Amino acid sequence: MNWNLSIIFSIFLLAGIIVPAYAQTSPDNVLINEVDINPPGDDSSSISEWVELYNPTDSDIDLSGWEIASTTVLKKTMTISSGTILEPGQFLTYSYQTVWFTDSSESVELRDENGIVIDKTPVLTDIQNDFTSWQRIYDGYDLDSSNDWKFVTSTAGSSNGKLIETQDSEEISITISSEKSSYLFGEVAVIEGHIPEQVFIAPSFILPEPIIVTISGPNFDKTLTLYPDLYLNYDATLSLQQVLGINEGIYDVTVDYAGATANTSFSVGFELIELEEKVDGSLSIVTDSSQYLPGQTVSISGFADEIVPFEGMEFTITDSQGVVISTGNLFPTNGEFTTSVFLTTISPDYGTYEINAEYSGKPVSTTFEVVEDIKEDVPISLWTDKVAYGLGDEVKITGRLNQLWVSTLDIEITQTQQPTFGRLTFSDSGFKISDAIQISGDGFFTYTFTIPDNDLRLGDYRVDILKDIGSATIIVHAVTDPENFVESSEQFTMTVDKEFYKNGDDMIISGFVKDLRGNSSYEIGASVEISVTHEDGTPLEIIGLPKKGHSFETSGISVVYDFTAFPATSGNYAVQVDIDNIFTEGNYVVTAQYLDHTATKTFTVYDPLVLTDGAIISVEREVYGLGEIVTVTGIMPPTNDGGVDISLTKPDGTMINSGASVDTQRFSWSWITPITEKYQSIKTDGRDVIKSNFGIYKIKVSTSSESTDLFFKVSADPENDSLSTAPLFVSTDKSLYKAGETLKVIGNVIKLDQGDEGLVVPERVQIKVVDGTWPFKQIHESFVYPNQGGEFSSNFELPVTLFHEGSYTVKTLYDNTRAEVEFSVASDFIFGTDEPLSLLATTDKSEYYPGDTMIINGQPNKLIYLEKFDVSVIQKMDSEITCGTFVCGVNTVDVIAIRPSSSGSFTYEFLIPDSVSSIGSYEVTVDANFDTISLEFVVVDKPETPKYDTVIEKENRISGKIISIFTEEKTTDDVTLAPRVISGSLITPSRDDESNVNLKVSTVTGICIIGPDVDCLVNESTRKQGQIYDVVEVDGISLNVRYSGPDVRLEKFSILPESSTEFLPDVDWNVEVIKDDQVSRFYYKVTYKTLE
Repeated sequence: MNWNLSIIFSIFLLAGIIVPAYAQTSPDNVLINEVDINPPGDDSSSISEWVELYNPTDSDIDLSGWEIASTTVLKKTMTISSGTILEPGQFLTYSYQTVWFTDSSESVELRDENGIVIDKTPVLTDIQNDFTSWQRIYDGYDLDSSNDWKFVTSTAGSSNGKLIETQDSEEISITISSEKSSYLFGEVAVIEGHIPEQVFIAPSFILPEPIIVTISGPNFDKTLTLYPDLYLNYDATLSLQQVLGINEGIYDVTVDYAGATANTSFSVGFELIELEEKVDGSLSIVTDSSQYLPGQTVSISGFADEIVPFEGMEFTITDSQGVVISTGNLFPTNGEFTTSVFLTTISPDYGTYEINAEYSGKPVSTTFEVVEDIKEDVPISLWTDKVAYGLGDEVKITGRLNQLWVSTLDIEITQTQQPTFGRLTFSDSGFKISDAIQISGDGFFTYTFTIPDNDLRLGDYRVDILKDIGSATIIVHAVTDPENFVESSEQFTMTVDKEFYKNGDDMIISGFVKDLRGNSSYEIGASVEISVTHEDGTPLEIIGLPKKGHSFETSGISVVYDFTAFPATSGNYAVQVDIDNIFTEGNYVVTAQYLDHTATKTFTVYDPLVLTDGAIISVEREVYGLGEIVTVTGIMPPTNDGGVDISLTKPDGTMINSGASVDTQRFSWSWITPITEKYQSIKTDGRDVIKSNFGIYKIKVSTSSESTDLFFKVSADPENDSLSTAPLFVSTDKSLYKAGETLKVIGNVIKLDQGDEGLVVPERVQIKVVDGTWPFKQIHESFVYPNQGGEFSSNFELPVTLFHEGSYTVKTLYDNTRAEVEFSVASDFIFGTDEPLSLLATTDKSEYYPGDTMIINGQPNKLIYLEKFDVSVIQKMDSEITCGTFVCGVNTVDVIAIRPSSSGSFTYEFLIPDSVSSIGSYEVTVDANFDTISLEFVVVDKPETPKYDTVIEKENRISGKIISIFTEEKTTDDVTLAPRVISGSLITPSRDDESNVNLKVSTVTGICIIGPDVDCLVNESTRKQGQIYDVVEVDGISLNVRYSGPDVRLEKFSILPESSTEFLPDVDWNVEVIKDDQVSRFYYKVTYKTLE
């Protein structure tokens, strides 16, 4: 018997049996999916901590009576209300009370209605007080390990990410690359790659499949047989010595593994050359139009970047019913495939036709429409390509003769007028076009014009097509926002430009008449009558005849204030009205009538100088920087005072007195903040040192009858600073403390002035720390002076003997103004129980990278005196053995003795060496004489940032005339990419148009690089004997320019720096397609390279 073979099979069988069940990540019950035990803000003053539950099963689960509990210190338990159903894949987020959890050494339990623990988190610590949370690495991922959890930005109520489990595929992919794209003679070429999995040769499945690498070049051919390493990588080297048969030229490398292939190439020579980027050849197919009528011919053109000799393009054309109407095999001519198909007029099929083609294994498709030839029952049909246009836009007018055919039609385009009675009149704009249009044989015609880029050209344009056979008219709208323009469908409209007006404003009343009625196109027809009345219908009382309107009078009393407007030929009308002394404060109604159509609008007139609540005084901002202008503006009630008194009090107590005159009840005053920070060493009453002129300033504005105080702040960082105008504000640096820590109380006050002298009263802030429960015993008290900016602070110790677990209050008093804030204390110490003395310890996380710092915190569960804690860190070895209760390994550091704090706690930081040898498992041991505890953590290799060799951005099928291409450095996943090559292709489907459609490429500075003009740097094909590029100097950069030349159906170019180490600048490249109305499609791509 072959014992060796039996042993090998046994090993494979055993390996198949003992593989861990890592794919079993779908539990059969509800899980705690995410927890935030320390969200941003004060947890003791608002209910903000939360727990997210997730149902990974396929069934609804009833959570009635279930519990979510804190298990370490606070032990607060929330019961889920009856009737709560968690559906499959659903998330539910719960919050309970303030300080539900502690910020460190916390574990959260989920129990069912019988008290059975369904799920429990590992021991968690969160001292960040931000939007990060503990969450499973994937939704429902549960291997009963602390590695199931990650500490990242919270996703409350939504997915943490899904674990995608894929099945093994029979297909194998393989990668290959050359270390460099160009080598010099004497160098060593490095070929490397990766396979996704190892394949064994049937039928034995013992021998591994070899990797076959073939290198071929000028009079050179070599085949290598390789095998992958443990990481499924492979590499090979080739010495590039001429004596070994290496010649100058391009070398192609092909790798074959288990039926999968991959390719790369490199060049060898006496100097380094830049290889042209090889990407998958593009394949496209286009038609000369997007819509056709039965009886027309469809011209089809196909283009391929890479032509395969003796291979044709197979194509099939199907109608909207899927019936094949044409099929064939096309062979290229000068890189182009062309054919045409006639659309039958006998029982034609209307709808979308599809062209499917395949060339060299690559599919491509396009579609076109066959539409029914439906003629309108009018002599001439007329359309525009858009509803509305902006200034500078091109208007495309198309039309068709429906009854009789003529060779030409007359066209007139006129910007319309809007004559009105009143001040707002629209005079002749002066824009008019008279021309003739040639008619094609099928009766269709096209005409284009451009709206001038001038505000005077906003409005409507009337387009008239005239001839003896008939006429047609269409209105073109030129507006400021054509994208959001909506043409009104109502017969008659009227509107006003605002809802509220003050005396002196102008009101514009405008509207639209859809169906104008007049004697002719150029005569004034029916007018729009506009009247203005009070809200209750009573007329305005007007003495005399107004200049812009007229009134009907009955016995000398004005009864109606009215206007007349004549719509323009577009149907628009407008009239302007002055809101003057005729209008008092109140609501008014505008009524417009056109024949039997009526529209009304209501507007309000108000007097801004009527101040029922006193003066309106304000400063434009709250926080200023150095050297900025502070402006105070105000509107005063009617008064005999000709001005206001203004005083400015600085943070140091000094005062500046000034004033401002009042004109028509308004005033304005300004002051410039200091241009530099001012440092002083002056003391006030020996209590406070004034260090800076940053701080809070007060402005007092006074008249004989009233005064107003304003505040602003001068700050070194005005963008991120703020002004608190509360007389007294107090807070703590965090909301939850552990017993033994230091409480920091911070706050600010608006400092007091004494009389008009502006002397700062040296008032102190009283601070008390009291118990949050009855009888609210005072524990600490202090008195502090605020600094010149009004800020104050004080620190208080929180000894474990005085501060037990619970809530406490900080109370402050300043000049009879009170403010308070609450904070909470959590304690891991146990008092008054028989629980045995034990040691508590935790690490800040369970997984680290080389170079990270591991932090361990700990303390006894009871308050006792200890001289030291002995801490040691051991790195486990691969061949570890058990030594009693501990793991044997290598001591990474000597045993460290740490002195405890006054509360008995300790903290130790261990710097993990930044080397590969640091990767592995570790055990940290803490010895406190009465107890020893061990914790494990792992150090893993830091994931590498993905390397992008080449990234290509593409834009396809651009039909416009002006294209802007911006090349700039980009950062993707911390990898910087720089633009290396810009290339483009212009396709002209119609062969008759190729000489009329050309490219022009220029820089933002106006230099023409490529184009048919004589002043362009390159105006003909660059392919000459022994060269494919022309080298040109543009803005101080030498560029290699490749160009196919003009007057071809496929016009191509590429631009890249001459130096292989340089990149394109961050600029706009302007590409202009020189054409009239011919059909063309422009394609471009920008190739980016990774910056090393």
